[in-house]
Amino acid sequence: MKILLTGASGFLGRNFLSLAPGAWSITALYRNDASFPGFVSALGRPNVTAVRCDLMSAEDVRALAASHGAQWDCSVFLAAKVDIPWSVRDPAGDLLNNVTPVLNLFGAIRAERLIYFSSGAVYDGLCGEVHPGANLRPTLPYAISKQACERYVEFFQKRRQSIGNYLIVRFFGAYGPYEAQHKIYTRLIRAFVVEKRNSYKLYGDGRNLIDAMYVDDAVDALCRMIAGANWNDTLNLAGGNPVTIETLVRETAMAIGVGPITVEREGVAHESNQFWGSTCEMESLYGFKPKVGLAEGMRRFRDFALRNWPEGWGAG
Repeated sequence: MKILLTGASGFLGRNFLSLAPGAWSITALYRNDASFPGFVSALGRPNVTAVRCDLMSAEDVRALAASHGAQWDCSVFLAAKVDIPWSVRDPAGDLLNNVTPVLNLFGAIRAERLIYFSSGAVYDGLCGEVHPGANLRPTLPYAISKQACERYVEFFQKRRQSIGNYLIVRFFGAYGPYEAQHKIYTRLIRAFVVEKRNSYKLYGDGRNLIDAMYVDDAVDALCRMIAGANWNDTLNLAGGNPVTIETLVRETAMAIGVGPITVEREGVAHESNQFWGSTCEMESLYGFKPKVGLAEGMRRFRDFALRNWPEGWGAG
């Protein structure tokens, strides 16, 4: 299978490249992460080829199609600008950075199958368990741009026919090796393992819900979707164990052997999520349920950090 992977130098992309079946021929696109070619070389996987391409540039994308082909068995679209505070400050920039790559890529290539990673953020403003059929009315700029991308995926399939079949995956997040340095799970590892602190400062009241999974489970789910028979659908990919941010902090400290901690609070959070994603669709269609619980996942992440800090693990 010939796969075009966008956002390959990011957190989920790196883990996917490490774990994907060797029989898949993967062209891994990256934008400006100078460490990425070395990362791919160190994997020692001849089925993976790193290719620099700025999806914000229509010229770059046309050059990609000319040099590597305009026909693909499957495209896995992970590329995104995920920065909630920045999206609030610069909604126009957020829209351009998330929508333009979709328009450029599928204006130049054809994918028989597309798996587009959207975000659980599209449920912004809702409460309780949310399902793909929910009536969406987000007001968070990042969520608005991801919802727009979902509609453009349908446009390219139905109107332009540059996408044969698609899956829209509303991803609720993952954590583990190569996670961006500013993400909450990495910040917890830094605070408790690297800096050996026994306190943590939250931004906001700590009541936001989070429902991420360990990244190995996310890659397992993605591989099942690529190889599956269910298409032209929208799905949630969530951990199935939503907790508040404060609970996450305390449970992480306990899991990795930190003594009693103090949780401090300041400011107002940019999000106030009181929803969690349904998991029944992934279980019924793909037999998928996350296997790694939070305590085990954070211990694995801690061990990775101890082997790799402070050099880090790529852009982030």
